[in-house]
Amino acid sequence: MEADKIEQLLSEMEVSIEDPRFFQTLFAITANLRKHRDVRDGDNLRKVCAEEYEELSRRMDRSRIQESCSARNILRTRRLANLLISEDGEINISLLPILIKHLKTYLYSIGPDRQYDSKRQEHILHVLSLLNTNKELVILLKSISRPYQHKYADQIIRDTLQLDPQVAVTDAHARRAVLSAWMSYLRQNVGSCFATAPAILVQAEQPELFLTDIREILSTGRLKRTFGGIEYSVPLSTSWGAGELKKQFFVVRGEEPSFQFWLSPSLTAAFEKGGILAEGISIQRKAQKSKQIILKVLHHFQEGKPYFLISPEELIREALLLHLGLTLQDLINYENRSKGMFHGSLVIQNVPGEKSRGTKAHAAAQFFTRFENAKSAFKALTDNALLKSWEFTLASFAETKANFTRWNLYASLGFAPEEGGGIGHAIYSLIKTKLDESNLKVQEYQSEYEVLFTQVKYLESRIKNASTEQEVKWIKVEYQSKANELSVLQELRDEAHLKARRFADLFQSLVDMYDILFPTYFQEVYDADMHDVTTGPYDDSPAGFRLLFKHGRSNTAQWTQIQNQDEFIDALVAFFIATESEIRSSPAAEGIDREVSEIISAIVAQIRTREFLETAFYRMAIAHNTRIIKDPLNHLEQIEKKPWVYTSGGSMSTLVSAYFAREQKPTEVSRWVESPMELLVFLVDSIKQLPPKIQEEYEKAQNKSMLMHSPTHAFLLKPGYPTFKQSWHEETYTYIWLRDNFLKIGQNFVESILLDEEAVSTLLELVALQLPPSHRHYFRKTFAHLYGRKGVAELRNLLLHPFESDRGLRLGNRPVFSAEELDSYLYTALPLFPVYQLEQRVLEIMQKLPGLSLTVLKKIKTALEKFDPFARRGRSHLSARALQEICKAILCLVTENTAFPYDYHKHIGRAAQELGYAMPLPFIFADTNWIKEEFGFVVNPGTAAIELWRVDPIGTTGAPMKSWEMWLNGTRKDLDWGIYTRPYEYYK
Repeated sequence: MEADKIEQLLSEMEVSIEDPRFFQTLFAITANLRKHRDVRDGDNLRKVCAEEYEELSRRMDRSRIQESCSARNILRTRRLANLLISEDGEINISLLPILIKHLKTYLYSIGPDRQYDSKRQEHILHVLSLLNTNKELVILLKSISRPYQHKYADQIIRDTLQLDPQVAVTDAHARRAVLSAWMSYLRQNVGSCFATAPAILVQAEQPELFLTDIREILSTGRLKRTFGGIEYSVPLSTSWGAGELKKQFFVVRGEEPSFQFWLSPSLTAAFEKGGILAEGISIQRKAQKSKQIILKVLHHFQEGKPYFLISPEELIREALLLHLGLTLQDLINYENRSKGMFHGSLVIQNVPGEKSRGTKAHAAAQFFTRFENAKSAFKALTDNALLKSWEFTLASFAETKANFTRWNLYASLGFAPEEGGGIGHAIYSLIKTKLDESNLKVQEYQSEYEVLFTQVKYLESRIKNASTEQEVKWIKVEYQSKANELSVLQELRDEAHLKARRFADLFQSLVDMYDILFPTYFQEVYDADMHDVTTGPYDDSPAGFRLLFKHGRSNTAQWTQIQNQDEFIDALVAFFIATESEIRSSPAAEGIDREVSEIISAIVAQIRTREFLETAFYRMAIAHNTRIIKDPLNHLEQIEKKPWVYTSGGSMSTLVSAYFAREQKPTEVSRWVESPMELLVFLVDSIKQLPPKIQEEYEKAQNKSMLMHSPTHAFLLKPGYPTFKQSWHEETYTYIWLRDNFLKIGQNFVESILLDEEAVSTLLELVALQLPPSHRHYFRKTFAHLYGRKGVAELRNLLLHPFESDRGLRLGNRPVFSAEELDSYLYTALPLFPVYQLEQRVLEIMQKLPGLSLTVLKKIKTALEKFDPFARRGRSHLSARALQEICKAILCLVTENTAFPYDYHKHIGRAAQELGYAMPLPFIFADTNWIKEEFGFVVNPGTAAIELWRVDPIGTTGAPMKSWEMWLNGTRKDLDWGIYTRPYEYYK
């Protein structure tokens, strides 16, 4: 773009150079120019690789509900899969070299926050390159076919590809879904970190295993692993999670939210699928309609409260209720209708005077279908359904238990005879009654036998002493009668004795048989939709596990998850009835099969009692060492661990052992720490102590992962990251090296920053713009008389005090701007610099960038001359972030490109860090598994202390992990940080 055109654009800009919309606007202009150019070019493959999804991304970023980087990844992978797999299911191998070439050309977008796209793009390129060079992977992908008689697997494929319900799933659809799942960048949902970390490692680094898993899941509906002579099987997860549906937003009543929900493409899609919005209208009209709907919901939501939290799921639900004219009570009434009422709405409509109730029932029935469709449409923009379903299927391996007595279900049943109200007590009581009856019968027979035996012996004596043949004959007749009676009595006595012995052994035999049968009818699996326990955004909530009933069938599509106490009781009754014939035909029931049927009937009767279910909760509380809730059936919402659903930390070690078919837990080094520096030393020393052969693997592959966990979160350690690799290569004492080459450099940099009065004034105004609009005036008034030069630490302390103590800068019991938010902003903004240095700093950065010719550098210098007057119209100083965004904006405008073969986000960030124009590079050491961030150690600009932060991949933005402070300062010693240091144990 010519300099005059750039000057004209700048003259029309209505926002300051520090405003995030400044770079966003210039990027949008360039993206539109390039898009029109690509349309004229007519190359569809180029278009797919170069597509910026600029308007959609802008709407998502302004709504702040979901991350636009995830949407761009999902949309691109879906389009690529459709291109590469033909309608007849063949892979278009000939397109791969062309797509790879285009993708390399447009690999790195330079748009706002597109640094989060880099790894996603590199992953897509990696998959395409593997397909182009590895014939075995192509064969494996072609071996995948559509699911056989599995409606849930069919639906997951539809959700993955966004197919209409009436479209029949084909082999081509299945392969497209699998390819898009492979190319998608897997990220974690809350509560699933124990599964996400190994899943990312498999999907990104072990493609053969990933594709084999998906093939098995689609063809059989389950995953199997065999080790230690035992087969472990987990069914396909029919859920693909909640995505961002549960994400909470803080809303002040009466104020228009700073996050513009109505711009969200996902909410728009949800409203369309839910029938709230008409399809086919313009984007602008949809936004207007969505705004009206959302503001109406916010007006009525939790009326009477000055502020509240609301999630996208609640927004969709409330909007749908308003649209259908329903209330939550209407839904409760509908759900509580008698299960035995068939065609309930028709019956109700036929009753005179009940028309409105029938209409309500019809609307309520519609609500549940529409609500599920709306939620799926919302999630589909940022999640790959098949990929998430596979991840959650893996998660069920975390609760693999070979012994039924370790099951959550076993604890609730009460098999011990002393557990009142339990099954064991009912069985034992009836068996004891039967045993007592049998023993009494034996005693009766024995008494009769003894009397008769005496008579027989007496007759024998008379026969010997008889005086005549006739007398002998008559006595023998009586003797034979008595002897026959004695024999029958002996047989009856022995039979009763044998029966008594069978009853004596029956209790343990029944327990042993049910111990074998229960796992064939029930299974505990990971439930991605369970969100019973809420935690902070960076603390993993306990994983939810749910009981499912198999109905004695092998087809996993016919298995059902147990959702409530009624379904739990029904499933248990069905189990005992279904297994009765097998129990009766067992050797233990021989001769007492009628009594065994009585016992099973007694079990069923006991299960249906209130006592059984109530005492089941008491048994659960004792087994899990949790608080016993009084009157549990009326306080179910207070009970975290129920017989049919419970929460667990989710054991990554168990999952790794089961999934990778190992009898032993993975090798781990672990410890608790008392400071962030101690944790960093532990990480470096752990890698230093690895065998050279393992170290070599991480030297060659920068992105190769190692499984690791904090006390509350599982993630991926990256020993091959540059700074990390350099640290464990050094033979110097680890602490000394880290102190001199990382800590001191950061501290010296922070201490060198001294803000003059104009810089302080600029920084105060920049901070003010981060606050809610209603609090900015008060903030400016509070700091209107702040004079003189200030160091960063001094200024930070001056700023924090009013936020912590002044009611005018608080919302309820929390500050409008926390210490973590302030530290995060200082890290991004510092150091400030006078605006007159802009041209010099930009040129110094540009000269360090790869791929720029002298001609382009000359154009950049000319363009900078147009930027300088525009920049001087604003404040006296600019931030480090503004400097980097100006570099990116100029690069866009001068080249008229938005994507490049070079990662200019990273190169500009590194150049700024090297020149001292941004905070020093953090010590990045791990992938968090979360949507965007990495883990890194940072020297906090406000305190000059080393801290654990979550940072962007290039280390230019971040925030402290304040919620983990207890695990970093030694106050909690009960849980450790750990590393699985033998990667060959979990790499196939």
